[in-house]
Amino acid sequence: MVRWLYNNSDKILISSRGFEQSILEKGECRNKLIYFPNWAEDVFSEHTDVQIPALPVGFRVMFAGNIGVAQDFDHIMQAALYLKAMKHIKFILIGDGRKRSWVDEFVRKNGLRETVYCLGRFPLETMPAFFGEADVMLLSLKDELIFNLTVPAKLQAYMAAGRPVMGMLNGEGAALIAEARCGVAVPAGASRDLADQITVLSKIQKSQLREMGISGQRYYQNNFTKDLCMDHLVNILEERRGK
Repeated sequence: MVRWLYNNSDKILISSRGFEQSILEKGECRNKLIYFPNWAEDVFSEHTDVQIPALPVGFRVMFAGNIGVAQDFDHIMQAALYLKAMKHIKFILIGDGRKRSWVDEFVRKNGLRETVYCLGRFPLETMPAFFGEADVMLLSLKDELIFNLTVPAKLQAYMAAGRPVMGMLNGEGAALIAEARCGVAVPAGASRDLADQITVLSKIQKSQLREMGISGQRYYQNNFTKDLCMDHLVNILEERRGK
């Protein structure tokens, strides 16, 4: 069915360049492929006066989104355990998901209540206020082929908000962090490396973190805004209609 769909399509839009090879293995589709990345909702690049709960004082490593299996919380929590003695490093988790109860139990069993805070789910419009209080935003995916080909939309949201990124993932997501110079990435599942890099980031100048965030935001504005993507889509449709 997949082969039939690809071969009978006029254009195939891919959100990550990593998907190209997989598609080409299923048919002669090279001239159909068009890179069409995700964008972030406008709210992430807007300033807001929305009230949020008071956050713990320290170097804030914030994760926002689905607390699920794909996000590899086993290794995130292992990194938090490595950093347990460094009380000034605070993991702040915004969201909910299948692994939330597991994370809560891990925190309880390992005495991490002073460094790991699960705040639960909040409305989308509060995210810029939360992001603005973070020192770095955490992005992670398990080491699986599909995730290595994917650029998670969360990355565009972090970049749109102008926040530096701490990644634990492989493939296209890690490559984009490097290309945009918006943060640091360690291999998927490398909890010790994640802990080490968080320690390094906690010690550098705030101005260096700000520069990472600005670099990511600049890259986002040049490549991923909704207006750019919609103009691109219109051009694709106009080109097809003109044939």
